[in-house]
Amino acid sequence: MSGRRFDLPALVLGVAALLGSLFAFSTGGPAPVDLIHVRGAGLIVIVALGVLAVLGGVLRLRVLVIVAGTAFVAAAVIQLLQAGQAVNLLGGDGSTLALMGGLGLGLLAVALTPRPLSTDRKTHDESERTA
Repeated sequence: MSGRRFDLPALVLGVAALLGSLFAFSTGGPAPVDLIHVRGAGLIVIVALGVLAVLGGVLRLRVLVIVAGTAFVAAAVIQLLQAGQAVNLLGGDGSTLALMGGLGLGLLAVALTPRPLSTDRKTHDESERTA
């Protein structure tokens, strides 16, 4: 990732994934508090991919953000296919699906957005047009 303004969204989404994993430690309080059900393998997936997204944002490595986003979307599809089934590898439900899908699509949108080559070139091109 080459621009400073594009690594911050990847970093924020990675941190959001890590914060989302904290719902695994909720005590199952009243319905308004118990927003996301994260447990089992789904917790491991969210933490691992959240760390990968944070690394991609900090190191400005677009490929890491793409890998994390793609893996989140794949995990969301797996969760969708296993919803209501006896076998649920990720141990989640619709809330887990929404969290993983949202993070994955957000990371892919951030990583796949075309970027200008350089801000200096843009400034140079604009100064030539006005001259």
